[in-house]
Amino acid sequence: MTLTISGLGAWPGRDEHDAFAAHQAILEVLAAAPSGVDGLPHLAVLPARGPWAAPIGRTLALLEAMPAALEPHGWRLAGAPSAELVRAERVLAADVESFALAAAGYDGPLAAPVLGPFSLAASVWLGVGERVVDDAGATADVVESLGVGLGRHLEAVAFAVSGSRAAAGALAGADAVPDPRDSGDSGPAAVSPEALSDTVLVHEPLLADVVSGRIATFTGSGRLRPPESSWVSAQLGRLVQACAPHPCVLVVPPDAAAIAVASAAAPHALATDVTALDPAGWEALAEAVESGRRVWAASVPHRRSDARPDPGAAARAVLTPWRAIGLPTADLSFTLAPRPGLGMLTPSAAADTLRDTARTALALAELVA
Repeated sequence: MTLTISGLGAWPGRDEHDAFAAHQAILEVLAAAPSGVDGLPHLAVLPARGPWAAPIGRTLALLEAMPAALEPHGWRLAGAPSAELVRAERVLAADVESFALAAAGYDGPLAAPVLGPFSLAASVWLGVGERVVDDAGATADVVESLGVGLGRHLEAVAFAVSGSRAAAGALAGADAVPDPRDSGDSGPAAVSPEALSDTVLVHEPLLADVVSGRIATFTGSGRLRPPESSWVSAQLGRLVQACAPHPCVLVVPPDAAAIAVASAAAPHALATDVTALDPAGWEALAEAVESGRRVWAASVPHRRSDARPDPGAAARAVLTPWRAIGLPTADLSFTLAPRPGLGMLTPSAAADTLRDTARTALALAELVA
């Protein structure tokens, strides 16, 4: 059995100093996971700093050749980047640097969160007209652009995150892995095996709304026609392939349709709050596991001042329905994470929730043993 603990990305904080403190807190827990548990630190997303630091703005900053502008009703594709988009690019670069500073001496893998193409397309407006998701061609362009931008982002993270990791890539010689994205005349870039293990967390919080036709029109008086589920899966699959060789985790709501569509894209894993699944959702998750998808159970309760944490209860809340649906535990490869919404807590409560996640993993290991 392989147990890993991680987070989904969101974290409380309002300025660049909070970003550094967030990365310190994340690394303190996840880079020093208890014996028998692997830890996967992640870049922090601090949306309370403003729209340029929230998931939409951060992801727009990654898009290749698709500039956007922030308007009173939200982000819109534009002919040139607005000052807010330029600021989003600077904030993202600063966050990578702050992680690198906090991670001095850490040479393991990490996770990089990003908003998925369909949730992004459902949240951003075309230059003229409706939401991007209403235009299949524009949505496909977002997928392609995000794939290119993610590749460059991961390269920047791998370069910045750790001097020791950069040195390992330079000194490994035969152990270094050529970066398949680099096909320039200067020869392949060598990156460490740890860098190729960096995981991409593709958040699709609106996926169920997109495929079920619940996205509102510009006027709010109607709903956009949903795209074909098979087409959505194919587009997500393009992004999964663009992330290779990095593992891609699709983070989806606890919804049967969303799980089925995401699983058909063949990601490395699916992340969802399994404790919020209904019977249909569990059936969809079981089919995904049988198809080879791993599971991130984003199900550890948030720390509250008026309630004592119970790692055993949190572990049973995951394991009991898992066994009830007939899923195996003998060779379980599982990742535990806090429930979505960690960014709404205080910094201390967020850090305590990560510690509770580590304790829940140990409790889960005891239950499975």
